[in-house]
Amino acid sequence: MDELSAITGVDKELARKAAIAYASAPNAMSFHGLGVTEHSQGTFTVMQIADLAMITGNIGRRGVGVNPLRGQNNVQGAADMGCQPHQGAGYLDVTNPEIHQKYELFYNAKLPNYVGWKIPQMYEAAQQDKLKAMWVIGEDMAQTDPNTQYVVDSLSKLELFVVQELFMTETAKLATVILPASSFLEKSGTFTNGERRIQRVQQVVEPIAGTKSDGQIMVDIMNRMGYKQPAVYHPDWVLEEVSQIVPFFEGVKWEELGDNGKQWPVAKDGKGTEILHTETFKRGKGKFVYSDWKESEEIVQNGKQYPYIITTNRELEHYNCGAMTRRTPNAEILTEDVLLICAEDAAKHLINDGDMVCVESARGKVDIKARITDEVKPGVLSSTFHFPEIMLNNITSSITDTDALCPEYKVVAVNIRKSKGKYKNGGVA
Repeated sequence: MDELSAITGVDKELARKAAIAYASAPNAMSFHGLGVTEHSQGTFTVMQIADLAMITGNIGRRGVGVNPLRGQNNVQGAADMGCQPHQGAGYLDVTNPEIHQKYELFYNAKLPNYVGWKIPQMYEAAQQDKLKAMWVIGEDMAQTDPNTQYVVDSLSKLELFVVQELFMTETAKLATVILPASSFLEKSGTFTNGERRIQRVQQVVEPIAGTKSDGQIMVDIMNRMGYKQPAVYHPDWVLEEVSQIVPFFEGVKWEELGDNGKQWPVAKDGKGTEILHTETFKRGKGKFVYSDWKESEEIVQNGKQYPYIITTNRELEHYNCGAMTRRTPNAEILTEDVLLICAEDAAKHLINDGDMVCVESARGKVDIKARITDEVKPGVLSSTFHFPEIMLNNITSSITDTDALCPEYKVVAVNIRKSKGKYKNGGVA
């Protein structure tokens, strides 16, 4: 406990009280977001949170459980449908011969039986000339992925780069081909949230001329490539297809989702499941997983030369790259990225509130306006990456979680100094 307290800065008595409160409560649930997962050991941290829930019996009942707060409204749905490279729809292992055969028979197509690449691996493959083409739907990697110059260089090496987007993002500017898509208000489909609730999304306005829904674009491409699909995309026939290949979607029908949706697994008779793991887990008994804590390689490699840590965050008014929210009146409320710094660290470097600060890492440097605050501790800085004028991800690292390969946005070794120029009209003079 003494070592834990020294590493985290959390008083060991507070940790002890929290542990007792969690373990002795009649019902206790935990919630975690990207602050847990965006570390080099994020996967193991999530496993330890799950360990705690099992140890204390806070699983499989109403009012308990482990709740990952998703970064976007359909992350769960994307994973359910097989957007992870090692799984097909329904979390089924693509390397399992029986499952592989099931997919091939169902789709009457020859499918790869090996694990694909995750995003950092795609960049590496592009650098090595092993990846020739990429099709991106609704993601601005050139602004939101870490180590921006490496990302842009990797994307520039592709022979074909297709970007399906609403707006001309930093990533779209790099595209070979842009497919103009429509927003969620202009199409029908489903979103599945963190409580496994499959919800209807219904079109309320017609798409802008020259744009199509993501589903329609995919259907059009499939038809042109010779894999026959209905000419018009609609979620009812898509869900019917999904129900035949994904076991826990077996009873999902578009017309039966109603206003509140259903929580999967949905049985053939249409009955959903409010609470999972009431008797046992899918694998039988729960499995405890332990892993020793390790210092981030970013600190090991760069900590001496760059003694501060910057951790990226989000502000209420904007979302991620800001491609949508900066086109709303929110841009009048929050107009720029700023560097949160405590008074003690600011005084060391003669930085005043509103001064421009040069923040430098092993990857590069950015100039950003200082905001002196008590929201961060000494040695720790924080900022967002909502505004492309700053491009904070020029300084973040390519280090990822060991298993999920999620970028380590929360630990970036940096040094700071007061910028030579003065702040004028949105930049450094």
